[in-house]
Amino acid sequence: MNTPLYEKIYEYIIDQIKQGQLLEGDRVPSEKELAAEFDVSRITSKKALDLLAHNNIIERIRGKGSFVAHQQVENNEWTSNEMQSSMITNSKLIALIIPDFDNAFGLTLVKTIEKMCMQHKCNLIIRRTGGKTEEEASAIIDLVKSGVDGLIIFPVHGEHYNTEILKLVLNDFPIVVVDRYLRGIPASSVCTNNQSACETLTNYLFNLGHKDIAFLSPSPIGTSTLEERLQGFHIAYSKQGLKLNPDFLLIDLISSLPQNYEDHPETMEADFQSIKHFIENNPEVTAFIVSEYYLALTLRNVLNKLGKKIPEDYSIVCFDCPEDRFDQALFTHINQHEEEMGKKAVYLLIKQLNGEKIPKHTLIDFTLVEGKSTAPIQSL
Repeated sequence: MNTPLYEKIYEYIIDQIKQGQLLEGDRVPSEKELAAEFDVSRITSKKALDLLAHNNIIERIRGKGSFVAHQQVENNEWTSNEMQSSMITNSKLIALIIPDFDNAFGLTLVKTIEKMCMQHKCNLIIRRTGGKTEEEASAIIDLVKSGVDGLIIFPVHGEHYNTEILKLVLNDFPIVVVDRYLRGIPASSVCTNNQSACETLTNYLFNLGHKDIAFLSPSPIGTSTLEERLQGFHIAYSKQGLKLNPDFLLIDLISSLPQNYEDHPETMEADFQSIKHFIENNPEVTAFIVSEYYLALTLRNVLNKLGKKIPEDYSIVCFDCPEDRFDQALFTHINQHEEEMGKKAVYLLIKQLNGEKIPKHTLIDFTLVEGKSTAPIQSL
């Protein structure tokens, strides 16, 4: 097993003290100097200095630096196992920032993150942003100021990244992004293979005989999850040698979060009317791919109001759908593997906290679940 990089720095400083290269009261190289010398991030060198300070080998003085403490090094033989035990007793504080969650999507993710944090002896704080960028920024600032050691962030939809996330990445703050990734920002991310998932949904409808398929979504601009689902839709058409009618894209909807659906009737009504006009203006459409579950519910309500039946008149597929213990799923849908996503997010964050290098982009598999919302076109 490879020795973690922070341990190598730790042992290097111990060695320097034992050999008399560093004496009591001498200044120890700074985080920046050690990071450059060992070619590691500053979070790694900081971890080594923090552990040295915790074990009273050095003394850290704010604004001045780190200095060899008055101690008996020869009686302070720290093995790797003892260092690991020391770190474990210092419980880490991790925060999860998420727009919202329920049993359609997010609840299993949150439960898994909480469970994994407990297994790693970490405490967890959860902050919901309601899908608002300003709430997300406020949560990041507040949590970092309060001393959290790392963040798992489920970013809000938006054309522009939250600058507070960018600041964290530039400062080497331990962070893992879930459900999507941020283009051009080297933050570690864990998300579903959304392009492949939407290709799978589209091909499923093709196999049922549907060719005139509509795509419904919030604006995909700036949100990798939605961008890749739209790409998967286009790619599936291209691979079939079919021409996609651009009029079949309705991608400016807004009521995709649980609280939008329940607490904001004005956004629901706006989307209801947009979908209603879309259906009336595109009578040749026979099936819909909906990028998010709550929009699929809105679509179903519109079709019911118009006197249309599912799946007799229209087939619907979507992403995510709550489990029904007594019947098959309401919608044929992509089931995202939230448990695997949560486990991977915590695993990668712990590795960052240990000063290890981690992959920047991790894709999680998915499962297509057949529900009551689809039927072959010849039976329509």
